[in-house]
Amino acid sequence: MIKLSCATLSFDGFGDEDFVHTFTNVREAGYRHLEFNCWYPRTITPAKMEELAERCRETGVSPGSIHVSGFGGDDNVAITKDLGHKLRTIEAVRELGGSIVCATGSSRGTAGGLEGIIDVLKELMPAAEEAGVEVSLENHVGNNLENLDDYRRIFDAVDSPSLGICMDTGHFEAASVSLNDLIDEFASRINHIHLKENRTFGKKEFVRFGEGTADYIKAVERMIDTGYSGYLVVEVSPEIGSVDGRPFTVDDLKKPYEMFKRYETGG
Repeated sequence: MIKLSCATLSFDGFGDEDFVHTFTNVREAGYRHLEFNCWYPRTITPAKMEELAERCRETGVSPGSIHVSGFGGDDNVAITKDLGHKLRTIEAVRELGGSIVCATGSSRGTAGGLEGIIDVLKELMPAAEEAGVEVSLENHVGNNLENLDDYRRIFDAVDSPSLGICMDTGHFEAASVSLNDLIDEFASRINHIHLKENRTFGKKEFVRFGEGTADYIKAVERMIDTGYSGYLVVEVSPEIGSVDGRPFTVDDLKKPYEMFKRYETGG
């Protein structure tokens, strides 16, 4: 089952806007599913999850996933704090009614590097499995999670059916990682998909849909052919520009909805 979703950052940007712009505009843009970008303290509390679930019901949208701040820690104290945070996000997404927690790492060589992520995942994944929550690791340019070798090392160290890769079309393109190479090796590990447009392979420059070079249509169709079932999450990056402090207009978000709605098979 494929569900077309949209990330709240596409409506609210990177700030803590209490998702006001999201709930105001999401249905006009066409989307029935949301990924909540929960990067601030109040956005992962039990009270906020209860409130967001009610706002979703009132708006007629379904929460599927949350995106949280990155994995890692450079000592036992930091790793323990990060583990506590990630354990809370597993609880939070269940309280919200979703099933996927997505996160990247920290800047390359910081926060314990790749080993810091692995240390957290080793303790986290049994709890995720028990809760029925999938954890999806997203790459970024210059991040501890960046290339295919980083994922090889993680999966060699952490064996869990609930751990996978977020195939972010824009971030992999920006990091000079071919989507075809990613799918060739890791199709069975991709458990979440972010749809983002990047202007040129090998350079991070996110743009509006239709202005870049990422062959995300082919990538999506290849994943569906492999049996992928899950979310296609549209992300219009706030890094490109803003309209009234937010990334784009509703019309800018309608375009990717029209591009990808034909793949949706679930309500």
